[in-house]
Amino acid sequence: MPVSPRPFTLVCACCSWKETILPHSHLAALSPDTCFCCPECRSPSLERREASRQEILRTRLDEFFILNK
Repeated sequence: MPVSPRPFTLVCACCSWKETILPHSHLAALSPDTCFCCPECRSPSLERREASRQEILRTRLDEFFILNK
């Protein structure tokens, strides 16, 4: 049985923008919707790291409130 990928956070080295991604499948983690440049400053220097518990919780809460509007 496949294991879903771990949540990760993208952080811009230039402007400190960050976004936590909670992929639900391997295809979601590799989808073309994933941007490879910062949406704020358009810098291509994004760093990918494992998401912290706090970041995961915050993202799940944000998704919950968006779905329940």
